Amino acid sequence: MKTTERIRAVRFDNRRRVLHVDYASGKDIGVHYGQLGITQKVVEAWVDKETRGGSVGIRLQDGSEEYMPYDQPLALAHDPEYLLRTQLERVLARIRDALTAKGISKRYLATQLGTSDNQIQRLLDPSILNKNLEQLYRICVLLGLELEWRVRAAA
Repeated sequence: MKTTERIRAVRFDNRRRVLHVDYASGKDIGVHYGQLGITQKVVEAWVDKETRGGSVGIRLQDGSEEYMPYDQPLALAHDPEYLLRTQLERVLARIRDALTAKGISKRYLATQLGTSDNQIQRLLDPSILNKNLEQLYRICVLLGLELEWRVRAAA
């Protein structure tokens, strides 16, 4: 589990109605109860040990318990690193599917791009966010995929 996926601590503020999630990476994300659909006071919040810091448990005033996955606060806060990783994972999954469907090896890609096998491994590794976009684009062209870049106002 990556450090951005591991929750170190969680705390809550019933007066402000905010749940704070501290990640092992050092990020501290505050999420309003309304964004989580919480209408009651929080009595207790904890890092779920069964998921090894991959989720948060929340006990509400009526005694019910809710669980929240590690990425929900990141998505709600529109964390740029999380959003970039999510988009890259989608693109790389399409590339891997095309490689498998067409029977094209990573070595062939490296030869066509004039680079090393290791560079292709890094390009196709979703945990590495620093990508050579030109090479990703060229891979897509080689596989008959169209990579489309779009910028629009955030929702």
